[in-house]
Amino acid sequence: MVYLHVVLLIGIIILAARLGGIGVGLAGGLGMAIAVFLFGIKPGEMPIDVILIILSVILALSAMQNAGGLRFMVQVAEKLLRDHPRYINFLAPLTTFVLTVLSGTAYTTLSVLKVIQEVAKSIGVRPSQPLTAAVVSCQIAITASPISAATAAMYVVVEKMGVPYGDVLLVIVPTGFVAICVAAFVASRQGGELLNDPIFIDRKEKGLIEVGIQDSKELPDSHLAKRAVYLFLASVVFIVTMLIFKPIIGHKIGSRDIIIITMFVTTLLIVVTCNVSLRSIKKASLFSDGTESLVVILGIAWLSGSIIGAYIPEIKEQAGEILRQYPALLALVFFITSAALFSHGAAAALLIPIAASLGIEASTIVGAFVAMSAMYITNIYPTAAYAIAADDTGSYMSKRWNGSYLVNHPFILPGLCGVGAALPVGFFLANTFIGG
Repeated sequence: MVYLHVVLLIGIIILAARLGGIGVGLAGGLGMAIAVFLFGIKPGEMPIDVILIILSVILALSAMQNAGGLRFMVQVAEKLLRDHPRYINFLAPLTTFVLTVLSGTAYTTLSVLKVIQEVAKSIGVRPSQPLTAAVVSCQIAITASPISAATAAMYVVVEKMGVPYGDVLLVIVPTGFVAICVAAFVASRQGGELLNDPIFIDRKEKGLIEVGIQDSKELPDSHLAKRAVYLFLASVVFIVTMLIFKPIIGHKIGSRDIIIITMFVTTLLIVVTCNVSLRSIKKASLFSDGTESLVVILGIAWLSGSIIGAYIPEIKEQAGEILRQYPALLALVFFITSAALFSHGAAAALLIPIAASLGIEASTIVGAFVAMSAMYITNIYPTAAYAIAADDTGSYMSKRWNGSYLVNHPFILPGLCGVGAALPVGFFLANTFIGG
C-alpha cells in the first residue's frame, strides 16, 4: 500500500506542476479525496498558521498597493538604476533583493525588470546579464525576507524548537545576500558582448529594437503613497523587534499572533490615513496573487502532510539518520521540491514540519533554507518569463541558451552557483547562532 501512496503523491505533484497557479492547490484537493476516501488515510493537520500569516500580510500589501505605496517603492528603485547605469549588473539584483525582502513577494519586482533592460541596453550591456541576476535574486530573497510565506512556514516550526527569531534572521539574511552576490557575478560573465551579438545586430537592422531610453519619471508627489510605505515598513520593524527582543520585553506572544495582529492594524491604519477604499483591497493584483498562494499551500501541503504523516515512524528510521549525518541532502530536498511545486511557501509548508518530525536539528533546517528558492530551474516562472519578454535585444534568444531543452537557459547557472556558494555560509552561521 505504501507504494500506491507514494505513486499518488508523486503523481499529484506532477499534475500540480503542469497545472500551475491555483491548479496546484486544486490538484492537492484531488489527491486528498483519493487518499481519504479511496485509501482510508486519516487527514493530517492543515497548515492553518501559515495560511493566516500570509492572509494578514496580503491584506496590508494590498492596502499599500492601492494607496500607491508599491508604485512609490518601485519608482525609487527605478531612479536608483537610471542614475547609476554603470553599476547595473550589481544594482539590478540588489534592488530586486531589497524590494522582495521588504515586501515578502517577488511580484513587486516585475515593474523594475523593464527598467533594468532599458538601462542595460542604453550602455551596451547585454540585458540578459542584469535581468538574469535580478530574477534569481528576487527568488533567493524570499528565503531572506522576514515576512515571506516561506519564512513564516519555516519559523512557525523552528520557533517551537526554541529558536529565537533574531537568530533566524542572522542566518537567512546574510546567507541570501551571499547567494545573490555570487549569482550576480556569474550572470555578469554569461554571454558575449551585446554590440557584437549577431542576433542583436540582425534585430537592430530590422528595426525591432527600441532606440534610446525613457526619461526617469519623477517620483509621485503623494504624501499618501509615502505614508502607506512608512506604515508598512514600520509594521515590519515592529514585528522584527517584538520577536528579536521577546526575552527582554517579556511577552509570550507567538510569531503567528504578532504578525497577524500587526498586519491587521497596519491595514486599517493605511485604509484610514491614506484614503484607501475597503472595496478596492480585494481588487488589488497582490490580493488575487496572494489568495492563489493560499489555495496552493492548503492543497499541496495538506495532502503531503497527510500521506507522509502516516509513515513518520518508518521515515524516521530509514531517512532521519541519513539526513542528520549528511545535512546537505536536506538542502537538495528543499531545492528539488521548491522547483517541482513552483512555490517557496508551499515547499516550506510541506517540508519543514516533516524535517522537524524526523528529528533534524533546527540549525540544519535554517542553514539549508536558502535552497528553498529553485524557481529559476526553468525559465517559465512568471518573473523569468517576464524578463525574457521585456528584452527586445534578443539576448535570451541564442539557440544554446534559449530554454529549448528546459534547463539550457541563463537563469540556472547563476542560481545554482549562488545557492551552492551560500549553503556553507548558511550552515556555518546556523551552527554559530543556533547550534545543535
